[in-house]
Amino acid sequence: MKKSYFGAIVVFTLMLFVGCGKKEEEKLKICVNSTNQAAINILVGEWQELEEGSEVELIVLPTDKDEAEMKLSELRTEVMAGKGPDIFLLECVRPEYEESDNGLFVDLEKTMETGLFLPLDEYIKNAKYIDTSGWNQTVLDAGKTEEGQVVLPLYYYLPAYVFESSNLSEQEVPGSWEELMTSENPVLKNAVKEQMFSYFTYSFGNLADYQAGTLTFSEEELKGYMEEFLTFEIAVNAQEDMQSLPEPIAGGWTSGEFFYSGVGRAAGEELTYVSIPNREGSVTAMVTMFAALNKNTTRAEEAFSFLDYILRDEVTSGSGFMIEDKHYGGGIDLNPDPSGEGITVNQKVFEESYCKNDKVKTAFETLNDRIECVRFYSVLDRDLSNLRDDVRVMSYTSEDTSYIGDLVKTTYETMKMRIAE
Repeated sequence: MKKSYFGAIVVFTLMLFVGCGKKEEEKLKICVNSTNQAAINILVGEWQELEEGSEVELIVLPTDKDEAEMKLSELRTEVMAGKGPDIFLLECVRPEYEESDNGLFVDLEKTMETGLFLPLDEYIKNAKYIDTSGWNQTVLDAGKTEEGQVVLPLYYYLPAYVFESSNLSEQEVPGSWEELMTSENPVLKNAVKEQMFSYFTYSFGNLADYQAGTLTFSEEELKGYMEEFLTFEIAVNAQEDMQSLPEPIAGGWTSGEFFYSGVGRAAGEELTYVSIPNREGSVTAMVTMFAALNKNTTRAEEAFSFLDYILRDEVTSGSGFMIEDKHYGGGIDLNPDPSGEGITVNQKVFEESYCKNDKVKTAFETLNDRIECVRFYSVLDRDLSNLRDDVRVMSYTSEDTSYIGDLVKTTYETMKMRIAE
């Protein structure tokens, strides 16, 4: 009797020991912006059902500035310690938006060079769904370092305009930022004047050489750029008979509607395509959303499986797909821009969705093929944006432009420190 009682105690004790030592499986952690929280929740459910995905924890970046600062500080500490989310699915917010302060990676290109992200080349090669051969290769290459494809750019845009050729000829299309600044065509100047304040930061190609730790322009050059910009704005605002000038067929930041409804409504007119050039004489595309995996994730296969599912053609297009009379992946749009600006890096899907005729397809291919420089919005854009705003405000109250030099000096020193950190 005593022997049996003692044996029961031993067995019970062992069960307690084993039970206490068993660790609950951690959830796959996905870091997202609040704008995509609802869409990602739906896709998580579908992925779990169809791909036998594990439990997921969404880490949502707050929109409130104070809450965001605390959460971002916490996440950065985790990431620096070799932990943090498994998947990053985040926006690159335009510097004009207040939310641009609430980014986990304030300079993604600089972060890419630190080795924080997992190279995805082998995963992409063996993907179940996605085929990046149909993606815009120039934009895709922006996510590469010497280690390989460490970031997947997902959405991007560029400023562009489409005119009737009778209003702007091919010979009048500016081939550089300088030519745009000095253009004598009133139709072109009138079309771009409303957006020139945001084009200023875009007018730079690559802002920095991250391996060398230097900016790509000098303080004196930046001062000259500001003076040039101010002179152009004053000249455009002084232009008369603005309302009587013909407007472009489509204009602004490229989007599906830019091509589908804008260019698509053009009848038989001959068209002229203008991609706003940067100072290097090429065209810059700005990435507005990206995906990456934490290099320290212990669940790389599973993490990429999720990306593979949400980036498949049927989900990207919004058309979805059917399995046994059930619809999956339909009507979901991950484009983070609230106004719908931006186009998917999946060029194949974009053409099938928006290029409804040869005229629209020609416009898309013509503008897209001019892209030579691609970069991600960063804190450096915010610095340039603030400089532009400060100079504009001062210009309203002072005819003496000596203040430009002081403002430029402060901004330039700040940007240099950011690169060197």
